[in-house]
Amino acid sequence: MVLWGKRIGVALAYGALAGVVSRLWHDTWSDSLAFGISMAVAMLGVALAMGIRKRAGKG
Repeated sequence: MVLWGKRIGVALAYGALAGVVSRLWHDTWSDSLAFGISMAVAMLGVALAMGIRKRAGKG
């Protein structure tokens, strides 16, 4: 459970960073927010996929 808490925290931090960088490129606030959220969800998806592969014994 703690591991998923860390993964969620890292994903939120990365999403916030991606949103800020997007905003620095003069995107609109809604574009920056959507980009940050999508990056956070993508990171969580990758973490989930890596966990599934690890439990299956493939990596």
